Formats: sequence, structure tokens, C-alpha cells
Amino acid sequence: MTTDQPIVLLQQRDFGQKINASFDFAIKNLGPLAKSIMFIAGPPALLSGIAQGMYQSRLLTAGIQKNSMESLYQYLTLEYFLVVLLSSVTYFLCYAAVSSFMVLYEEKGLGSKITPGDVWQKIVENLSVSITSSILALFAILIGLVFFIIPGIYLAVCFQLYLMVVIREKSSATDSLSRSRKLVDGKWWSTFGLVMIMSIIAGIISIVFQFPVLLATILTTLGLGNGIAGSPVVLIIASIISIVGANFVNGLVWIAVGFQYYNLVERRDGSGLRSEIESLGSGEVQRPGEEF
Repeated sequence: MTTDQPIVLLQQRDFGQKINASFDFAIKNLGPLAKSIMFIAGPPALLSGIAQGMYQSRLLTAGIQKNSMESLYQYLTLEYFLVVLLSSVTYFLCYAAVSSFMVLYEEKGLGSKITPGDVWQKIVENLSVSITSSILALFAILIGLVFFIIPGIYLAVCFQLYLMVVIREKSSATDSLSRSRKLVDGKWWSTFGLVMIMSIIAGIISIVFQFPVLLATILTTLGLGNGIAGSPVVLIIASIISIVGANFVNGLVWIAVGFQYYNLVERRDGSGLRSEIESLGSGEVQRPGEEF
């Protein structure tokens, strides 16, 4: 395969092919994809890092809490509320940016320039439905977690593809969740395994961005560093590096989710069959193995 050949998204792939395709897609589109994530998910990630740094500074200043009520009060602060809110917004925008980028890549084809503005426009076009479906998915998952945890985990995997459905298929909030569940039906374990493997890989890579926070926390806990490591400014900078860095790396997970979406759409609908037939003579068709 030549370096300038486009990556076919709508194609059946086995487990290993999806992981390879995810890294291949990330490498070949690193510049425009990183810019899109930075401009769209970067601002809330930056604010989340500031809030988390302030929250950690408060915790380190307060020290170890003596009872459960004091420990509970740690989570009833403005800083913690902002961390949760801004982290959720960052999570959503990163997923939306990657999904929109992949849909634009499919629509525009090889050689077309995809800008952060194009990605943002695609997000805005589906913003209300995307937010509504996200809230409905979260609500359903939380209810499932309350009932013996396992139903919540099951639904969390079933709804992994909902945002790709919203952006590419222009579905309503309820239809996108239903479509995601139907696509995953019968392929739950492969979807779960793909997300877990890519999350572990992303977690390992993001350790480098977590190091400043860990170092500052350890030095402050041990009373080392002459108090510099525990200063709010240092913790805020370290938290920003941690959250922004992890945000970029997590894009790998969403790319893999995108490839799983295209894989399952092709397996169920066969909408890419025409392109595959046309390429039979080239000897470049990849036959995927069976998935569990």
C-alpha cells in the first residue's frame, strides 16, 4: 500500500486489522486531526486542568481527612464540580471531533484538506441531537449501574457507537442509541475488547503526561521540594499537561470506535460491497477473520 493511498473506512476488519488501521489513520492524519482536537476540545481541557490543579492544591493543603464526613466535603466544592463538568465536556468534544473528522475524511476523499473549522461545523450541525443522545445514554447507563452494575457495563458498550451514528447517519437521539445497540448486538465482546485494549494502550502512552502531577503530589506528600511542588501554580500547570495530553492520546480510542462502527455497518448493511467488487482485480482486498 502506498503512503498516498486513502484508508478505506467502510470495510470489514477483524480485531487486529482495526487496531492497525486506528494507528495508521492517526499517523497519516496526525497534523489536521491533532489541530481539530486541540481547537475544539482543548479549551475545556485547559479549564479542566486549572480546576483540577486548584482542587488538588486544596486537598494537599488540607492533608489527610480524619473522618468520613470531612472526606465527603472534599467532593462538595466548586473546584470538584468544575473538574467533573469540564472533564465531561472535554470527553464529549474529543469524541465528537474524532467522529466528525472521520466522517469528513470519508466524504471528502483523498487529498482534501480537513480543517478544524470543517470539523466544528460538522459538530454544530448535529450538536443538539448529540447532546441529547449523550444525556440519554448516560442516564440509561447510570440506571444500569444501580441495578447490579453489569447492566450498566452492558449498555455502556452497546452505546459506544452512538455519536458516529448521529454524525454520519443524521439519526435522532433515540434512533442513534437504538442503532448503536443493534450494530453491537452479536459483536458485544469484540467491541468491549477493542475499547479496552485501545484504552490500555492510550493509558500507557498518557503516563508521560501524568508524570508531572505524580511527581508534584509525591514531593508534597513527603514534604520535599521546599513547598514548590505543592504550590497552586505548579499543580495547575502539571494538571493542564496531564489533562490536555491525555485528551490527545484518548483520540486513539475514538478512532478505534470509529473503525468498529464502519466495520459493523459493512458487516450488517454491506453498503461498501460495490467498492470492494470494483477493487477485486487490484488484489488489495483484505478478508477479515471471524470476530467473537
